[in-house]
Amino acid sequence: MFSLLCSIIIAKQVVRSWVKLLVMQRKAGVPSEAELLSLSGELGSKWKNLSRALGIPESNIEVIEEENRRVVEKCYSSLILWKQGRGSLATYEVLEAGLCHGVVLRRDLAEKYCYERIGPQEHELRG
Repeated sequence: MFSLLCSIIIAKQVVRSWVKLLVMQRKAGVPSEAELLSLSGELGSKWKNLSRALGIPESNIEVIEEENRRVVEKCYSSLILWKQGRGSLATYEVLEAGLCHGVVLRRDLAEKYCYERIGPQEHELRG
């Protein structure tokens, strides 16, 4: 019985420990050309769907398709067109919405490119 009680006390002390949580927040402002280029390298064939979700007209998408051979170039061209056309309204928030849109479904890329770490923060687990 004493052994069991000691085991419970030790287990409770082990559970009461500190855990670091990574806290993220959306970036402010507009994405840089370098970020858009990196994103273009990861997005792949979903570039047209993202372009549409960002409000790029179909006629522009067709021109981009014809003028660029590689998918990375097509994606980058469309993102630069979006950024230039929207100016200060081409925000991380809008890009995140496009990446998370039902026809794109790339939350992983939204988190990677539209958010930044502001942690870690420590939190105590209580057992």
